[in-house]
Amino acid sequence: MTNATDDLCKICDGRIECAPTAILLISLVHTLYGHIGPEPDYFGKNKNVLMGTDRGEGQEKLDVISYSHFTHYNKFSESRSEAKDNEYDFIVIGGGTAGCVVASRLSENRKWKVLLIEAGPEEPKMALIPGLTSEFKGSALDWQYVMRPKKGFCQNRLTRGCEVVQGRVLGGTSTINDMAYMRGSPADYDEWALAGNEGWSYSQLLPYFKYSEGNYDKDIAKNKFYHSTQGPLDVGRYPYVDDNVDVLLSAFNELGYNYTDINGRNQLGFMRIQTMSYYGERVSTYTAFIEPIKKLRTNLEIFTEALVIKLILEETRDAVKIVGVEYIKNGTKYIVKASKEVIISAGAINTPKILMQSGIGPKEYLEYLGVKVYYDLAVGGNFHDHLSVCLPVIKLIKTATLSKFVEKLKDITNYYTKGLGPLSANFQVVAFIESSISDILETPDIEVRFKGHDSNMYYDKIDMCISLLTPKSRGQVVLNATDPIMGKPLIYPNFLKDPTDEKKLMEGIQQVVKLFDTEVFKTAEFEFDPRPILNNECKEHERVTEDFWSCIIKHFSEPSHNYVGTCKMGSIKDPESVVDANLRVYGIVNLRVVDASIIPKITRGSTAAPVIMIAEKASDLIKTSWY
Repeated sequence: MTNATDDLCKICDGRIECAPTAILLISLVHTLYGHIGPEPDYFGKNKNVLMGTDRGEGQEKLDVISYSHFTHYNKFSESRSEAKDNEYDFIVIGGGTAGCVVASRLSENRKWKVLLIEAGPEEPKMALIPGLTSEFKGSALDWQYVMRPKKGFCQNRLTRGCEVVQGRVLGGTSTINDMAYMRGSPADYDEWALAGNEGWSYSQLLPYFKYSEGNYDKDIAKNKFYHSTQGPLDVGRYPYVDDNVDVLLSAFNELGYNYTDINGRNQLGFMRIQTMSYYGERVSTYTAFIEPIKKLRTNLEIFTEALVIKLILEETRDAVKIVGVEYIKNGTKYIVKASKEVIISAGAINTPKILMQSGIGPKEYLEYLGVKVYYDLAVGGNFHDHLSVCLPVIKLIKTATLSKFVEKLKDITNYYTKGLGPLSANFQVVAFIESSISDILETPDIEVRFKGHDSNMYYDKIDMCISLLTPKSRGQVVLNATDPIMGKPLIYPNFLKDPTDEKKLMEGIQQVVKLFDTEVFKTAEFEFDPRPILNNECKEHERVTEDFWSCIIKHFSEPSHNYVGTCKMGSIKDPESVVDANLRVYGIVNLRVVDASIIPKITRGSTAAPVIMIAEKASDLIKTSWY
């Protein structure tokens, strides 16, 4: 008989102290909301057979184990299909932030048969609780990738590299992220259009933002030029606000910043964040776009825990055409066909991985791996993200939210019965600042957000997170040469390679530190405590010098998990482009990419809202092509 406490400690996964009181709390939450399941098992007992390292009954003997042309995947007995019908009009790969939107919109046409393939499980009820967001990172709902270790950034994680958060669940990263709803600056999209992407200017995209949005915040929604109350995606602010939120907002006001709607006309300033939530409950693209219709539309099929291993391409005299998809589920390989299009929405890391292992990508590297190249494209390049520096330096005296066990039990009960209390909220205060070397006047290049240290609910320190909104450094995602198919992709972010990135971050830190001089901070007894950030060689520097802050940036920098750019949208004349302005992959007929990977230059803010907008526009483009 297994020990229940040991099982719950495994669930803790090192992020929660496994003391008896903590165990009781976790046990109560799991009883009320279910739990995160185990890692998806795509292979069952057939891993060696499926990977070509063994031979199953009735299968050919494999003389050579090679990745060349994926020969070991072609040695199986004939693939089966678990689908009702082996052929669909559209196949959407990835049921994440974008994929759920695309599958929902395409299935609105009842004559079209749509298949959505997702590598992860269905969204668990626990994911709906905003206060537990940090528990999903690194769990079975996450791909658990890491970036290659580097001395220039993430130095406090040097042995294992920066963590990468990408959702592996229906809803994707929108199921496990911080829920922020940020559209970015109008200048972001106008830059896309000026770079040759016709149809992608802000004025042309605003209707797609509004088409999704169902804003129930009366103060925000009254501006009908920028906002809508009619869309399926609930947007609003959390019902719970602790004292620290008011202190932070008042301090920014004292420094002369303006309270603003960051999704409206002017992004510069501060606000209590808008989120993808509904009165204290997460709203992912799964809960908004798929859950309400999945039982009503017989023309939409959804496969979960199904791992796509390659695209099936067909060479003709004039072109290369996609005809289907190959995936593994429950220890069996399946093939499904698409009569119209395949849409890849697997995210900025897995989308380039699928393309490259299918023979679409940088020719020289794929040939080195022995992969048959169908089309030479800069897949995996242009990788970038908002680099953040999170400093746990705000020490709380009067307004710490640490609670005793009895109060925590009451909080769980209160949330379960009324949807209120600390569990109903995440980080809430955000500010957008323009640096002295801003690329475009009156637009921000620094974002500041605040979150409780080690917990969204119970904390006595606050982290100040300063993020670079306009990074110039670019990295790359490549296949793992040891195992291109099942191996985790190699992620080389090249953070801080461009020196202006560090300069902007340093200026952002220097601006935010001024909060400690405000009367609001002094009255609330918010103290600057440098000790948590000095357990390294930075303590050897003078603490007011640029060298000191440069050292701190290198140690405490981390990704913001807004990865973009690896299948860049651009004109055919741009050698870095992978898709055109209609999101069609160059050189491949009937294949599109619809997710964050197409973003040529990252938007100023969290990328969930822009990705949903991209999926809305893409759905229109696809419908227009086939009506």
